[in-house]
Amino acid sequence: MVKQKLKVGDIFYLEVISGKYSFGRMLFDVDKQYHKIVDVTDSSIFSNDYFPYLLMSHNSCQLIEMYKGIFDTPELISTEILIPRVFTRNIDGKRNLLTWGIVYTKVEFPEHLNNKNGGITLDRGELSIKIEVGTLENEDLKTSINVPGVIGDAYLFLQDKGDLIPANIRRPDYIKENDLLYYPELRKKIYHQIGGGNR
Repeated sequence: MVKQKLKVGDIFYLEVISGKYSFGRMLFDVDKQYHKIVDVTDSSIFSNDYFPYLLMSHNSCQLIEMYKGIFDTPELISTEILIPRVFTRNIDGKRNLLTWGIVYTKVEFPEHLNNKNGGITLDRGELSIKIEVGTLENEDLKTSINVPGVIGDAYLFLQDKGDLIPANIRRPDYIKENDLLYYPELRKKIYHQIGGGNR
């Protein structure tokens, strides 16, 4: 297949190790869908209460989801989601693409906890909500961006294939340490506090 630019909704594959393939889909392109709409040079639109974190070091980033399964060929078999949301630096132009549709209402952004202006905020997409959780117990939940190689390793690790990762770069948590999704009790507590119920 001829290589092309990755577009929102495209399914792509990653050769996570030689001869083994994983699949994912691009859900959101920060440069094309955010920076082109919001005038990032106009400081008057921002305040202490509103400063969307997608402006902070997220240029040239894409939001992707990854599907379950490790395959011997780059042919899509399943779209069961293993990793629902993770930011990565751009991966377009380096992997073959399979065209697929996307339901935009189901796009899920990672949830991060950040220290801002002396308080703690729950940041998700362009939303930033002040919360009360005392001190931030897990600094790793702050905003983060991964490279495709880390996502490939996380993909293997989450499917109990950590033995396929070279021992010298193997680690216990990968992307799980960077999204509130993987801390259900803390997430439930925060959503209850802001009136979101049991999400």
